[in-house]
Amino acid sequence: MKNYYLILGLNTFAHVQEVKRAYRKLALLYHPDRNGTPEAASVFIEITEAYEVLGDPQRKFEYDRLLQGVEPVTPVEYRRDPRFKRGPVARESASKRREALELMRQYLKYAVMFSRLALLFSMVLIADYSMPVKKQREEVLDISRRNEARYAQSSQLALEDGEVLTLNQETARQFQRGSIITLHITSLFSVPLILENERTQFKSKVPVSIYANFVFLPLIMLITSLIGTFWWKGVEFRFNLGIVNALLILLSFIFLRIHSF
Repeated sequence: MKNYYLILGLNTFAHVQEVKRAYRKLALLYHPDRNGTPEAASVFIEITEAYEVLGDPQRKFEYDRLLQGVEPVTPVEYRRDPRFKRGPVARESASKRREALELMRQYLKYAVMFSRLALLFSMVLIADYSMPVKKQREEVLDISRRNEARYAQSSQLALEDGEVLTLNQETARQFQRGSIITLHITSLFSVPLILENERTQFKSKVPVSIYANFVFLPLIMLITSLIGTFWWKGVEFRFNLGIVNALLILLSFIFLRIHSF
């Protein structure tokens, strides 16, 4: 099968307007009336053939499916009841569907870019969690109990650097106002993982962080970004994955700084 994109010098993400511009440019170069070389006529026939396919949205859609290895749908012949009158709804719905797919195809490269960024970011998060931790000494300035009903079993530790950590009440009892603690934080994003009371040597994990009760977020982003980056079939599926990965990147940036809520 001929690669019409290659003939017109385009990539597979090219939209209809790009196809038209490429055809006009090549037609001026190889039209027999302008170019008298022996091979000009055959080249002009090929670029015209490519334009007839890629310049038509429906034929372009079917051709792209063939490039992706999807078998064309064979129309089923049937006899329509003469009493049945086809309404405009079905035609309008199919037309909108094609327009939506064409729009997704135009912006698919950006969706794939977000999937690749999400993959890179998830790998950075994994590296941050895996690297040796840093230790930071802090003073507990205040300990307050959450009064809301859903936070009845939790307390907050206000630290010297302005950080506020949420702990359950049993763990919070191991610390007093004025206590000096050692905070174990990650190397890249300084996410608190463990806090240690220097006087009693008591240690506790920090439950509210992207590496604790929000750990599902980077794990989901790793899976969706891998699929969005390396799965090459289905324009709509890959486009939607790109949107999902963009949202996961945003949420990850937010949860990186949430250790209290």
